[in-house]
Amino acid sequence: MVDINEAVRSIQATFGTKIRSADRVREIPVVTAAKQDIPAIASHIHRASDLRGTLSLQWAVDLRPRQAAYRLYYLFTLGRGTWLILMTELSGEDRLFPSITPRIHAAKWYEREIRDMFGLIAEGHPDLRRLVRHEHWPKGTHPLKKDFSWNHLMGRQDGEYHFRQIEGEGVFEVPVGPIHAGIIEPGHFRFSVAGEPIMQLEVRHFWKHRGVEKLFENLMWSEGVALAERVSGDTSFGHSLCYCQAVEALIGVEVPSRAEYLRTFFLELERLHNHIGDVGAICNDAAYALALAHCGRMKERIMQINDSLTGSRFLRGVNVVGGTSVDLSLDGVTMIEHTLKEIQEDFSDLARILFHNASLTDRLETTGVLKERTARDHGVMGVVGRASSIDRDVRRDHPFAAYGHLTFKVPIYRYGDVRARLRVRIDEVHETIGLILQALENLPAGPISTAMSSAPRPGDWALSAVEGWRGEILYFVMAGEEGKVHRCKVRDPSFVIWPAIQFAVLGNIIPDFPLINKSFNLSYAGTDL
Repeated sequence: MVDINEAVRSIQATFGTKIRSADRVREIPVVTAAKQDIPAIASHIHRASDLRGTLSLQWAVDLRPRQAAYRLYYLFTLGRGTWLILMTELSGEDRLFPSITPRIHAAKWYEREIRDMFGLIAEGHPDLRRLVRHEHWPKGTHPLKKDFSWNHLMGRQDGEYHFRQIEGEGVFEVPVGPIHAGIIEPGHFRFSVAGEPIMQLEVRHFWKHRGVEKLFENLMWSEGVALAERVSGDTSFGHSLCYCQAVEALIGVEVPSRAEYLRTFFLELERLHNHIGDVGAICNDAAYALALAHCGRMKERIMQINDSLTGSRFLRGVNVVGGTSVDLSLDGVTMIEHTLKEIQEDFSDLARILFHNASLTDRLETTGVLKERTARDHGVMGVVGRASSIDRDVRRDHPFAAYGHLTFKVPIYRYGDVRARLRVRIDEVHETIGLILQALENLPAGPISTAMSSAPRPGDWALSAVEGWRGEILYFVMAGEEGKVHRCKVRDPSFVIWPAIQFAVLGNIIPDFPLINKSFNLSYAGTDL
């Protein structure tokens, strides 16, 4: 564990007067510097042996109307769960800031997104093509600026996205998507091949931008929960929990102990049905349909539990700011314990079959390898990261809800292939069932929610993290006027991991891609807000 006080002192000693201030906001150190000094400081945080900071999030805030300025934040995770924020401001009409991407690969998409949404340009960025704003968006359209209305109707212009190209004899491009044969979300994948091996993959997403972060700016605190549930449909509970935690920290609400355990229980239910579903889907993409059938049966039992307890198969409407809207009865607890023990026994039998299937093992091993160095360079975490030796889990490293009172193991594998990602999920299914049973056994009595009693000052902000089933979800919420949200920055883990899949496919063949992609199983909607 990194000593954060020592880390801040180390940065101040290294950069001296270039550090304008070092404050704390809700126990998170915020180091402020001039924009021209940001790349050197960020690189030091990222590379110094005593810090080894991972860039976990980079975002901008338009401070108008209170202040004619933009603020840029850089969130680093030092070691396990220790946060440090680097911050700078652009005043007046200044729209330029130095890019950190040449030094920190994980910043690449963040800085392109900031340009698209705010019109702030990262000078020195190696690739400033549009990311979120496709070419039909009119020039000068930057939706997260405060002078851009949420219901503004845009015209349409013609434009062309220029894909990276590899030139040479025998090199072919194979475009896939954005419309696919299956009932899935849109995403474009452009492969460059010479013969069979993939030489390059370029991912082109953001085909269904919904303006989620802009919509948050028109909502009161309590109204934001329903919107958070719709960021990524298969992670409704994880996103709404992360939003609620940020707001609760902002307004100083203490969540009752029973609600904390209930939140843990429901979050693990969400993890459980998604992981079991993914195990079946990965096996199916390797032509082993028997596993898909059995996992589908088990997943459906859990989805039915969700529905019987909450009225929603996807656990919508359960989280509220201050706690939960749903409680558990004694009969409900007994039913859940009985069902989960049956599912665990069934799943264990299936896992033994999978591990003894030589042809399945041969298909999954060494396919889609994401190397540890590549994963670290891109800030990858969650299931994909843990399969590539990235030992991070918010539940353990930055405990929330009731996780600080429960015991569990974080499975780590070092091979980074499809089989490693499958094994992480299988191990986490067992750990998740154990966590649920612990939460039910230790469920305290008492209320399940606390009423909001105060409002934050405009400009105050809070940051929240939740370990969703894909990985770390982050929410930054800043208070606005009259109880509204001034800025809500949402980061689903998929936004971080999508660029890394472009490296995992190299050297494989195109028929391997569906299997590799399924082993990542990233969200298109969670990426394209």
